[in-house]
Amino acid sequence: MNTTQFICLNGQKLKADQPLLMADNRAFRYGDALFETIRCIHKTPMFFEDHYQRLLNGMVLLKMQSHSLAPLSFLNEQVISLINKNRLFGDVRVRLTVFREDGGLYTPTENKVQYLIETSPLESHFYNLNSKGLLLGNYSDDRKSLNRFSRFKSANSLLFVMAGLYKKENKLDEVLISNDQNYIIETLASNLFWIKDGNVYTPRRTSGCVDGVMRKQVLSVLHEQKIPIQETEGTSINELLQADEIFITNAIQGMQWVVGLENKRYFCNKVKEIHRLLVERASSYLKDFQEN
Repeated sequence: MNTTQFICLNGQKLKADQPLLMADNRAFRYGDALFETIRCIHKTPMFFEDHYQRLLNGMVLLKMQSHSLAPLSFLNEQVISLINKNRLFGDVRVRLTVFREDGGLYTPTENKVQYLIETSPLESHFYNLNSKGLLLGNYSDDRKSLNRFSRFKSANSLLFVMAGLYKKENKLDEVLISNDQNYIIETLASNLFWIKDGNVYTPRRTSGCVDGVMRKQVLSVLHEQKIPIQETEGTSINELLQADEIFITNAIQGMQWVVGLENKRYFCNKVKEIHRLLVERASSYLKDFQEN
């Protein structure tokens, strides 16, 4: 059985276990890179247009030449081609990384970009709501800087590495992240939502949270269904302990519900309703993509 896996670098398929980058690669040296993590279902990159647009927006902010990135349609073909090459038949996690070309010290000599596509299999199918609620903790050793880079996913991720270690050491499922104004704004790998008296709350993008693709889908569903939604500067542990329900969202899992924070235990009633609406939206996207 052929177990060799491949990556795609600038359209070229290469063995994943072979040396790839030079020592002066800017992503390695300076974290001068952006990335997107995308769920593929039936070889369809879900909500790929939103991922691609966020990538372009981040490139413009970082003064990377956006026109040096391959068009969306070409990248979509490359993703599907790589999935086929790696013989992945179920749902797939795709990581698309864009990094500035080598050269220079802190100051780049070039602003053109290269891209790297990686794939790995997912055990779950579609956006299933977790049957067992997550145990949530609070990572408070470090704060996320509130700046114009905060809403993008960059290779400069030390805060999240340390939060991940804290999660592992404390046997938690997920941890809360605060900004430098001491507002809780997101979790290690997801956007944060909480529900109180039928109203849904989430930190606004200007709080410093990642401008999540799945967050965008959930907000659209809530507005369409006229479910009360309020975007805030962030939240606190005390406010979350007063909530009726908590859920988090990201592009891979979709929605996940939280069962516990400190000594508080939460319900999963309204979350199930919102999740059903999100699944309907994702199913419609998948159908439209395959028909076109």
